[in-house]
Amino acid sequence: MRFRGRPLKKDSRILDYRRLDEILKKNPNKGKILITRRPPFEVSRPNVYLMWITKVSHPNAVSPSKLHAIEQMVWEQLQDEDVDVILDAIEYLMIENGVEPTLRFVSKLRDMTLLTNSEFYVTVSDGLDSRVLNILRRIVE
Repeated sequence: MRFRGRPLKKDSRILDYRRLDEILKKNPNKGKILITRRPPFEVSRPNVYLMWITKVSHPNAVSPSKLHAIEQMVWEQLQDEDVDVILDAIEYLMIENGVEPTLRFVSKLRDMTLLTNSEFYVTVSDGLDSRVLNILRRIVE
């Protein structure tokens, strides 16, 4: 798999967004927290706790500007059960909150997953420039 001409490591925690289904299928007995822009009807799996990042009012929706609320919800879920965390909305969060606040948020999520011995993945698209992608790699891997 290549990203912007560079190969992504097979065991990387930063993955091409098209590999989301692969991550969700990995270890099917373990729960997943999915922070995503995809609406709930697109991701209906029994082991997935969905946080839909949108400005639309919906029971599973969380506003993209409320990073602290997302962080709290993830922390509570990590405390309650053994789950992995997948951030599938990083570009949107950067648009809504700015690059630096979003990268600080990603760093907090990574630390929380380390404390609870969970896996943490971030999906990315070609929309990230190489500078941001390199910073993200340092944070996540």
